[in-house]
Amino acid sequence: MSQADQSVESMPTDERLLIQGAQRGDVGAFEELIRAYQTRLYRLILVIAGNPEDAEDALQESLVKVFRALPTFRGEASFSTWLHRIAINATRNWIRSQARASSDRIGSRLVPVGVHAQPSPESALLEHERHRVLRDALTSLPWHYRAALVMRHYQDMSYEEIADVLDVPIGTVRSRIAQGRRLLAESLEKSGYYPQPGKGGV
Repeated sequence: MSQADQSVESMPTDERLLIQGAQRGDVGAFEELIRAYQTRLYRLILVIAGNPEDAEDALQESLVKVFRALPTFRGEASFSTWLHRIAINATRNWIRSQARASSDRIGSRLVPVGVHAQPSPESALLEHERHRVLRDALTSLPWHYRAALVMRHYQDMSYEEIADVLDVPIGTVRSRIAQGRRLLAESLEKSGYYPQPGKGGV
């Protein structure tokens, strides 16, 4: 049995049937298939795109591309890896095509993800400033460093998963993350912000 066959056979039966239905053009099957991944995809795209409006547009663009590409899915990688790969590439291309998605605009409107606590006014002000400095530093990074860091630190993806999504060797992922962290640290240092371990530093 080939690696592709093994990958397909290892899928849950329900997912495999939904993929097959979506590949035949069944929109209902596609919607049900994507439902399990949509929140995770949105959170990833939100951090990369920079704000909810652009993230929603980029997500829809990504899902259109996924639906159109589904007939080509043969199971060489897991469906999750294949899906994230298309979403990352579609988001990158969508952002590049949008003249209005400048670094300044992204930096000024980036929404922190996963913050639910209700801090005191003083803590809220400090937290807001911390996020502002971090988002500005992150969005100033070249795309390939930013994407690797986002998947590692916002999505908690392994180096192997990131390598699969970006379709690059694991050594390249390690190098991009290490270099991205270095550039991010330099940017934060210039801003006067010194992240401490366990306090939101990357």
